[in-house]
Amino acid sequence: MNNSLLGQINPKFSLVISRALAALRPSLIAFLVANGTRLSGGVETPISFCNVLFVGNFCAALAVGGWFGFNQIWADLKLVNRRTIIGLFINGCLSALLSTLVFLGLKYTTVTNSVLLSRLGPVFFALMGTILLRKRITSFQWFGFSFIIAGVLGIVLTTNMYQINLGDLMIIGSAIIYAAIAVIGKLVLSKDCSLRLVVFSRNFISSVIFFIIASYLFGPSHFSDIFSGQLWIIMSIYALIVIVLAQLFWYASLNKLDSQTVGKLTIMSPIFGVTYAFLINGERPSKSHFLAFVIITIGVFISSLGKKLSSKNETEIDKNPQMECTTSAS
Repeated sequence: MNNSLLGQINPKFSLVISRALAALRPSLIAFLVANGTRLSGGVETPISFCNVLFVGNFCAALAVGGWFGFNQIWADLKLVNRRTIIGLFINGCLSALLSTLVFLGLKYTTVTNSVLLSRLGPVFFALMGTILLRKRITSFQWFGFSFIIAGVLGIVLTTNMYQINLGDLMIIGSAIIYAAIAVIGKLVLSKDCSLRLVVFSRNFISSVIFFIIASYLFGPSHFSDIFSGQLWIIMSIYALIVIVLAQLFWYASLNKLDSQTVGKLTIMSPIFGVTYAFLINGERPSKSHFLAFVIITIGVFISSLGKKLSSKNETEIDKNPQMECTTSAS
């Protein structure tokens, strides 16, 4: 697959494919955690957030570098100023924290909950944008956000016997981090560096952070178990297909679609996520999940409509891949 081939694919189809692949991530992570011992040939604890996220992000960085050219990315880096480099580093660190919260959160909550709770990400971004970017939120958007919040609160209250679940809190925390990453993209990175540099640095810095943490806590041998048995096959699929191909299809579609179309089509993300949770993890959505899903979907649609009414002169960064929620983010 090359740039010309990606350019020939219908952009709406590319966008849907990217969301279908990205939505696979939480289900596949949960599958790896639950079946790691069997897939590795009997290794007791082959899966940890360090080795999964290190391999996934490192392979993604290599793929992005190979696709766009390491020389081009290096040339881009030499052109940016110190402020932007600091922004790139913070962006990578926050991305590592985002992935960690998602991985650990899935140990304490269901994939279905994770998929639906992650819809809070755009709400947090809009709130941060109001404070930091002075971006007005229309009444339509507030109305849509109220639906999303109501759906999320319904999940938290009904699935945990009206108690706060640690995993749900971590997923909500990841939504906040996602919003912070998007704000940094607008404030620091949108005008000062190329998209390929942002994506490469995000994955590379995250992988370095995971490697340092795991090496310090457990030693370099901690990563050896990831190549046990058939586990490396699953890890290759996770890194190269779920992360890299999802990003490539996402990028290929954004330059050809307006944000309203993107907003409507990304409503399908939770549909894919809930379906994968059922097929891969055996999670059958409850009635409360279904009701919350409908409410959240209505809220996303209304807020997307409000965005179109509020602004017709959007910038390209509004269609940045960092804007998609990070349980599917790299």
